[in-house]
Amino acid sequence: MPKRSNKRDSAKAEYIARKSKGEKVNLRELAEQQGVSYQTLRNWKKTDKWDEALPKRKRGGQPGNRNSKGKRNAKGSHEGAPKGNKNAEKDGAYSAIFFDMLSDSEKELAAATPTGGKEALVHELQILKIREHRILEKIAVYEKEDEDKMHLNSLMDMRVPVKGKDGAVQQMGMYNSETAFSRSLKLQEALYKVQGRIATIVSSLRALEEADRRHELEKKKLEIMEMRATGAIEITDIDEQTAEEIGDDLA
Repeated sequence: MPKRSNKRDSAKAEYIARKSKGEKVNLRELAEQQGVSYQTLRNWKKTDKWDEALPKRKRGGQPGNRNSKGKRNAKGSHEGAPKGNKNAEKDGAYSAIFFDMLSDSEKELAAATPTGGKEALVHELQILKIREHRILEKIAVYEKEDEDKMHLNSLMDMRVPVKGKDGAVQQMGMYNSETAFSRSLKLQEALYKVQGRIATIVSSLRALEEADRRHELEKKKLEIMEMRATGAIEITDIDEQTAEEIGDDLA
């Protein structure tokens, strides 16, 4: 009997983990991540009955839930969550920001952030270059590994540990993992986005520099025209390089 593929269990765990969180799962994308064909993944899903393995979810609060204790029922009430409430926060990436609740270090960071157009672009460019460097380093690490080497992304316990017939404590879990090759591909996509933004910022900075240069030339032109009008200087008194930069308007 052929050895069961680790990718088969990994794909099932990934599918169940996403569906348990209410996410939609694209089987073609999942197949690509696991490094198998779409038809193979479909066969695994049907044979191993992935959907039947999904945990059953009950409606309403779970036993022992005390989230609503002491709160008025939301139905018919105009009261919402108090200011600064973070009940629905998963991580810092999508947190609502309340400036009156920032820590001292966060306030310092906000105060140090440049607000001028050119300064802000330079600041963003510096951050992106650091990120680009880190991504390239990580890609180099994964490229040195075996493409089929698995990396654990997450582990989710499915139930409370219980003792089996032999007295040993047993616990079921779902493992979400991916290959070094799959991680490298994701980093490549992130790298393209970072480098695309870098190119955009560099182009914007060049445009600003050109605008500044034109502004200085226009300023010189107006100053010289004013001095000529008052007889303070003659066109022959202007050095050749300055006259060439300003153009033929003074001729």
